Order: sequence, then C-alpha cells, then structure tokens
Amino acid sequence: MALAAEVIGAERAGAFVRSHAERHHLLVAEEAGEVAGFLAYRTDWFQCTFVGLVAVREKLRRHGVARALYRMVEEISPSPRVFSSTEETNAVSIKMHTALGFVPSGYIDNLPQGYRELLFYKRLRPSSVG
Repeated sequence: MALAAEVIGAERAGAFVRSHAERHHLLVAEEAGEVAGFLAYRTDWFQCTFVGLVAVREKLRRHGVARALYRMVEEISPSPRVFSSTEETNAVSIKMHTALGFVPSGYIDNLPQGYRELLFYKRLRPSSVG
C-alpha cells in the first residue's frame, strides 16, 4: 500500500490495491523479504491485458524489477496483446517501454492530472483473431 501511495496517492492506494488483489491481478516482486515492486493489471480492457500501474522502490529501480514484472504479466496474459501507459512527462517510463518491446499506440488527452497519457502496445504471440 505504501508503494502504491507514493505513485497514486494515499487516498486512492488502498482501494486500488485491494481491488486488483481480489481479482488476482496484482503481481509482487520481493527482495530480502520486502516488497521490491508491484504490477497491477486487468484482462478485460477491450479483450486485452492492460497494465494499470507499475511501481518499484526507488533504491531498486534500474535493477530489472519492472522488467521481471512485465515478463510475468506477459506469461500469464490470456490475450496476445498487452497495453500499458505512462504520462508524457515520464521519460524513464517511456524509455523502459521501448526497451521492453512496446510500441506507441496512441494517447489520451483531458485527464484530471493535466498531462497526456501515452499508450503503448506489445503483441505477445500471433493470433488468428486479428
């Protein structure tokens, strides 16, 4: 909860983490018995997997935690498509998405935070559905 609060604020963190945990859509990475990071996702986003939030403890960033979490969600995704997003101001996240094989897929304007949200897409495996 504390790590989520750092990213989305304390007022939203509890409900957000609980709802993803209840649906079993919360992946957690541990380091020395402590939470190193987590990834929250959903599988009902236009029949695709959508990563809604990734957070890694500051001291463990750039050590492969986010990469491992993304690989885990890719392995369990029921869809051959995974989408993710980040604010247009988050250069580190944009670079990470590119390094993980995601490509730009569009953006969303007019969100409450005031920044454009960039969408990224990655095809995991061929699909006969299209």
